[in-house]
Amino acid sequence: MIKNPSELTKDQQQFLIRLWGIAGREVDRIRTEALHDKPYNQEEVDALLQLGDNYDGPPRLTSGLVEMQKLFLKHPDHPANKKPPR
Repeated sequence: MIKNPSELTKDQQQFLIRLWGIAGREVDRIRTEALHDKPYNQEEVDALLQLGDNYDGPPRLTSGLVEMQKLFLKHPDHPANKKPPR
């Protein structure tokens, strides 16, 4: 298990980035395939549409990625929060 990604070599980091890209595309393919194989159920569709109709919160203007990155930066184990050894 990787405890500190900054300890990886550049080649290892690039490999992990490529691997995550492959994994992400595969998960998307599996999800799409599962949805296509699912029989159409009018009650389920109506229930999902009703959820959207009933939503009264603020509009979502972003994906939340920037906010998530800001939260990660606040975590005490993040490399940016480590004090250099003396």
